[in-house]
Amino acid sequence: MAESFASQDPGTGAKFAKSTKRIINKDGSFNVIRDGAKFRLNDKYLFFINISWSKFFLLLLGGFIGANLIFACLYIASGPDGLSQSENLDLSDRILHAFYFSAQTFTTVGYGAISPTSNLTNLIASFEAFVGFLSFALATGLLFGRFSKPNARIRFSKNVVLSEINGVTALLFRVVNDRSNSLMEVEARVLLAEINREKDGSVFRQYHKLNLQIDAIEFFPLTWTIVHPIDSNSPLHGKSIKDISTSSSELLIHIKGFDDVFSQTVHQRFSYLLNESK
Repeated sequence: MAESFASQDPGTGAKFAKSTKRIINKDGSFNVIRDGAKFRLNDKYLFFINISWSKFFLLLLGGFIGANLIFACLYIASGPDGLSQSENLDLSDRILHAFYFSAQTFTTVGYGAISPTSNLTNLIASFEAFVGFLSFALATGLLFGRFSKPNARIRFSKNVVLSEINGVTALLFRVVNDRSNSLMEVEARVLLAEINREKDGSVFRQYHKLNLQIDAIEFFPLTWTIVHPIDSNSPLHGKSIKDISTSSSELLIHIKGFDDVFSQTVHQRFSYLLNESK
């Protein structure tokens, strides 16, 4: 078993002007706020690829309703005679009338009961059909991107546990493969991020790679208990259970494996604060 050693900064930063919060959130995302970042279309694509399915469909539905409301307002602004069968309607009915026509035009359904009757509304309808065509092509591309993206679904135990194994105190947690497909050649890497303070008051993190009792398994169909023995090679050696369980240090966990369905390597991140240990 290789010795535990102080590791270089893994890319999350080592020195800070003041105390910081956790590095990795519970959902596996990095706890980072980017100030002054410019708008990039590719960033929005990644946003739609990575959000949950419920948020994805809610945003699509919201975009569909919002676009049709905008076009409905344009049809109403074009005049009371812009759409057929709308001359004798009051304002609320005209709004519904225009919204339904907009939805039919946007989706290219066109039942034929409502139609544009002026050059202006015909131009608006033509532009809306173009926007609808592009929107559905974009939504289809996003759906394909989400379905074709391989991702692990690994659940982590709620807390990291301090326990005694074979007479040695150990830090352990359990992971579960939450998908029906198996992962193969799975590796786990755990870093301890300790928070220290300089004499000038600045805060810095020191990183340690933790030895694991088993750091790789060939197959991961169900569960895996990952154990770090707190022996003489551990950076936690010599600390009491109380010291460890009240520490603000963070365990950074990276698990990767080969997905046999997508034939690609998948990754998942997670973290525990040691003061969450039991």
